[in-house]
Amino acid sequence: MQVDLGRWLSLVTRDSVGSAVARVETVDLTVLSEHRLHADDLLHWSYTVRQGDDEVRRSCDGRELVQPTADGKPVRSQVPTEQIGDDPWYFYSWPGVADAWFVEMLRPVDLLARTVVSAVAGPDDAGLIRITATPMGNEPSPYNGFALPDGRSLRVVLDVERGCLLTVTVDRHGGPTLTHRLTELT
Repeated sequence: MQVDLGRWLSLVTRDSVGSAVARVETVDLTVLSEHRLHADDLLHWSYTVRQGDDEVRRSCDGRELVQPTADGKPVRSQVPTEQIGDDPWYFYSWPGVADAWFVEMLRPVDLLARTVVSAVAGPDDAGLIRITATPMGNEPSPYNGFALPDGRSLRVVLDVERGCLLTVTVDRHGGPTLTHRLTELT
């Protein structure tokens, strides 16, 4: 298999997404939550999470970040007009606000840099690579990505052509097996 490394790196570290949808499912394919991201660029995006009848929406229009609070009233934060210090714009960008596991699916290098890979198979006829990995165990708390150091193992399906993770199955000791499935990416 040959890969244009420059093109592939730009995909697996992407800063912009047109539209992406992912679901969290149980073993019996019950959908626990659905996550939708629409992003024109790093600072113009909307992110919606639906769990059952509950829906939470965050957005940024390049000038203002809008996030919900526990009482349902939105909190509005002004996006800095200039970048001072340690990349303050990151905290208003979709990679800084969307759930970390969702970012890892769209930017696989964010996950693979935090894991120990134990097996790689593929690419298959569809160009998919299957990876088995475990978190390195050095992620700070609170961290809500796949790389939590809680004894879990990961089964990952990487789409090399699109530079994204199609599925990540998380097997946790004493917890349910959950599959995170990317259902749309444009």
